[in-house]
Amino acid sequence: MENYLAKVDLHVHSKASSSPVGWMLSVLKCPECYTDPKELYKRLKNRGMTFVTITDHNTIDGVLEIAHMPDVFIGCEYTVKFPEEPIEIHILCYGMDEQQHKILNKLRDNVYDFVDYIKQNDLAYSLAHPLYAVNGNLITKYIVEKLILLFDNWEIINGTRSKNTETIEKTIAEKYNGWQKIRELEEKYNITSRRSRENISFTAGSDDHGGIDAGRTWTSAYAFTKKEFIDSLKTGDISIGSEELGEERLINTVVRVAYNYIKQHKNLSKEFREIADHLLMYKENKFIDVLIKRHLGVNSSRELLLKEIIRKCPFIAIERVKRQDYFRSIGEIFVSMLFQVLPTIIIYLQKAEEIRIKQVAQNLNISLKEKKRLAYVTDTYYEINGVSRTAQIIKTLTKKYCLPVDVITMSRGLNDDEDCINLFTYLDLPTPFYNEFRLRFPSLLDIFDLLKERDYSHVHISTPAPLGLLFLLAGKVFQLPVSFTFHTDVPAYVAKYTQSDVAQELVWNFFVFLSNFCDKILVPSKVYLKKLQSYGIPSTKIKTFLRGVDTNLFRPDRHDPLFWSTVLGFDVQDKTIVLFVGRVSKEKNLDLILKIASRLPDLVFVIVGDGPYRSILESKKPKNVFLVGYMEGEKLARAYSSSDIFLFPSETETYGLVILEAMASGLPVIVSSIGAAHEHIKHNYNGLIASSEEEFFHYTHILATNEGLRMKLSSEAFYTAKNLDLETTYLQYINEILFNKGFQNEAIRCYDLLSSEKWRNQEIYR
Repeated sequence: MENYLAKVDLHVHSKASSSPVGWMLSVLKCPECYTDPKELYKRLKNRGMTFVTITDHNTIDGVLEIAHMPDVFIGCEYTVKFPEEPIEIHILCYGMDEQQHKILNKLRDNVYDFVDYIKQNDLAYSLAHPLYAVNGNLITKYIVEKLILLFDNWEIINGTRSKNTETIEKTIAEKYNGWQKIRELEEKYNITSRRSRENISFTAGSDDHGGIDAGRTWTSAYAFTKKEFIDSLKTGDISIGSEELGEERLINTVVRVAYNYIKQHKNLSKEFREIADHLLMYKENKFIDVLIKRHLGVNSSRELLLKEIIRKCPFIAIERVKRQDYFRSIGEIFVSMLFQVLPTIIIYLQKAEEIRIKQVAQNLNISLKEKKRLAYVTDTYYEINGVSRTAQIIKTLTKKYCLPVDVITMSRGLNDDEDCINLFTYLDLPTPFYNEFRLRFPSLLDIFDLLKERDYSHVHISTPAPLGLLFLLAGKVFQLPVSFTFHTDVPAYVAKYTQSDVAQELVWNFFVFLSNFCDKILVPSKVYLKKLQSYGIPSTKIKTFLRGVDTNLFRPDRHDPLFWSTVLGFDVQDKTIVLFVGRVSKEKNLDLILKIASRLPDLVFVIVGDGPYRSILESKKPKNVFLVGYMEGEKLARAYSSSDIFLFPSETETYGLVILEAMASGLPVIVSSIGAAHEHIKHNYNGLIASSEEEFFHYTHILATNEGLRMKLSSEAFYTAKNLDLETTYLQYINEILFNKGFQNEAIRCYDLLSSEKWRNQEIYR
């Protein structure tokens, strides 16, 4: 005869679990469960459970309603106390009769007497959610070691908890395998062990209170009868399994309980009840099912529909507002956003419990394997700007050295790109004053799902836009370290475009608020380190980092005497070429280039780049100024090295990567004393720093007429950039985020990068 694998959900509740749980339900006098035992039985059987039990809190009234069924055995979840400490635990018991149940209820004040009675009467049992603080009091290492002495079975998969909790509890239980360790604990606490086996076995149950997810987690044993299954529980000859654990289970429970409570106290419309009854699996309505799924654009199973509604409804409501001036839709947006609070709270509480359990493991001197994986979040990746370029370099290094880093972005139409994780765009809006950059909005639940799936240890935000801000929230919900890079002086941009000091201060206040929520702020220059400090951000939070330049791409020997003649369409070989590279926008102070050009008509001024200010410049530029659009790669490298002077008047730079590219290409540079453009410039040594419009003009004129000075600055500029190796600086940047350190061997060992002498000797972090 072949063995038969029987499945049972060993932890499930019915309406007999009628007491309110938690302060809110107590105030409302709302029971924790409304599920009818007959409905529960039917759902469990439909989900493939071989045998059925119900484990209500301290009562068997629910399971007795279906006890006449041949495949049902009695179960109960008892709240039991430790007599010596204010700690309560939950114990799942199986196979008792009504008289034994009454006696067990009387013994709940003393866990030792309770377990003794179980053993004496040969009952099956398991410790429910072993390290969960039932009455709010923390489970200490001493309680854990006493639990080791008392229980042969631990429920380590519980449908209301996170996947990581299972791993931690299993690790703790297995630390104490063997009679020798059990004997040591007996001596330590002067307690006689109640264990029958030297190794703890594991059970699983859905802990379902709503009725929707019963049977999605189970315990299996080779058994043909109820008695054989219960005997397997006693001997530990069992296995465990579960569908994917997720917050949708608690969402289903909370919404179903709330629906029943409201239905008892309010008259709900027939239409609303029809939809709710289908969603909450009281009835099946195929028409409503098709309607909901088509409206949401999903094909999910019914137990996932509530989560999908919460995920997508805010954006559906927003689209309705965009299509018509419909005031009620504003309220729908608010309500749908409010529903996002439910999964947020659930995940936060699950993660808080996970952290508490990790602390218990640490107190027991158990070393848990901590994975390092960074979520590097950027709202801009495919666009042409400095932030995108940084993210692209991070991705290149990640692929080259197999670093535990994911670059996460959003880009409509590019969601299948292999280089990045591209989240789906639900809403796409233009950015004021910056049409090339779109404000793209994901679903918060998509971010939650990604953080769970990839199990990140850190979140890093490179842009304070919708994606970055939502990841900040999600990182806090998951209680992960969150860092932020101050790439762009947005307040200065706002001041340029609005001409309003008030607007600038408001944006600075936003950045201070954002920074205070982050664990670490990275800035690319000392200038902005001091600026952030001046706004009250603690210096302990702020770290500077360097970004190097690709000196294999940008180098002097790419000089082509015919390059600009070809690009511009006329001969400029005898002309001095003054170059600017960057975004063509108002905050770059490009009007100053036009002023200088009008005073130096014999020079050729070339602006490489594009942006919202280009048409305005085109309309008023002098004849010796040329706007040639974007360039990249080798063409851009040739543009640098084929020029004579690099003029960069921007006062809003936080770093200025194009300045380093120009220096690596052997160009003398002229930069502003305002902002961080001069971070790597020593005046009159490797570049010139101007403090006024007149100085910009003067220095441009001097370099155009003094070839000796130009050659001297060019040479020193090249060596300055050459010493800022791109790979070294960016790897250190990642190391600072992931390991909270500068350039340390710990990270380098992980990535096997210690082969080169430069890794050992260079000390670039400050």
